[in-house]
Amino acid sequence: GGSLDDVKSDWGYVDVRQDAHMFWWLFFHDTSYQPSFLPTLDPVPVILWLQGGPGASGTGYGNFEELGPLDLDLNRRETSWTGLGHVLFVDNPVGSGFSYVSNSNAYTTDIDQIAADMVSVLKGFYATHPELLPNPFYIMCESYGGKAAATALALSQEMEAGTFNINLQGTGLGDGWISAMDSVNSWGPYLYQTGLLDDAGLSAVNKAAAATQASVDAGDWVKATNRWSLTESVVRELLLFFIQIHKAACLLCWSYPFSFAAVEAYAIHVDAYQADPLDTLMNGYVKNYLGIPASVTWGGQSNDVFNAQSGDFMKPVILTVDQLIDTGMKVVVYNGQLDLIVDTPGQEMWMKKLSWGRLGEFMAQDFTPMYAYQGQDTGGFSKKMDNFEFWWVLKAGHMVPADAGEFTLYMLHDI
Repeated sequence: GGSLDDVKSDWGYVDVRQDAHMFWWLFFHDTSYQPSFLPTLDPVPVILWLQGGPGASGTGYGNFEELGPLDLDLNRRETSWTGLGHVLFVDNPVGSGFSYVSNSNAYTTDIDQIAADMVSVLKGFYATHPELLPNPFYIMCESYGGKAAATALALSQEMEAGTFNINLQGTGLGDGWISAMDSVNSWGPYLYQTGLLDDAGLSAVNKAAAATQASVDAGDWVKATNRWSLTESVVRELLLFFIQIHKAACLLCWSYPFSFAAVEAYAIHVDAYQADPLDTLMNGYVKNYLGIPASVTWGGQSNDVFNAQSGDFMKPVILTVDQLIDTGMKVVVYNGQLDLIVDTPGQEMWMKKLSWGRLGEFMAQDFTPMYAYQGQDTGGFSKKMDNFEFWWVLKAGHMVPADAGEFTLYMLHDI
């Protein structure tokens, strides 16, 4: 493979609070990655990427496995987002990746604290790179990172108050954990309809989902998180049988992306983000290259991050999305059509709960087929109205940029 010297980047820490040290890593726009099928963006945007978990690392997972300029072997990724703009990875919440707390009471426990830390880390970043402040700024995220809706809202409030002159233009909520129960409650029916559960399996998944819902209804959010985890385990055990069949025979062409991208994505809420090759890379070559303090282990605090956030994990943020739409900025919900963790039927369910005035018209509108370039198959479908958009991405699971790299570039360019 190559080396990090092959790409231009900058990085640093911002102490966002006492004992809370957040790490950012910027990869500069690189015209050698400019997609041949897309016109150049002018001005060049700054694109912030926020990973899921909570506790997974954007500088690791998103960067080397999804959308950064180099892959796990440090070879060029032709679908790198640096072909379109400057890409900023932040390990958040604090304790994820190379971010760390030096006192266990410094972890965040809810989405508002996460948003406040993100505002602080971005202020620190732009103090280092004031030349980028005028550039259009977009937030893109995945899974629990979808709660970045709160970060976008906090930034919007800073802009209105005149306390932060950031040029925030839009937010892309990718496979976003916006309404957990709409995902959990649709798992059973979705898997049953796609032939991956039988009657007994459907009953078992629905029973676990109902127990999770009961905890939510009782306002016992920590128990709800634990029961969500149990529901996931039920699903995983029931599906292992199907995954083995699909791997052995690949009975249906769609089973390949489904079983790999969706089902196996199950194990990666937090733990498998610390996948061995990535862990080796991050705690070896990358840590040395970046000059990270010896006492910091990449991913070493991620379980603690998840646990600290467990009382907030299952809470919906549909209201926050409503408030975001009201700001007038572009709000894009995009989803891998084969995602299971945040399945597309569940996304449709929570969108119907928005109080946005044009929701009825929007839902009644037909989807438009989209494709990355002339002559290529349909890559997805979109609906757009005013400043709100919804995209389904075909042949993609939970990790849309990893599964549909070219189409994701097209979508990003369109946004």
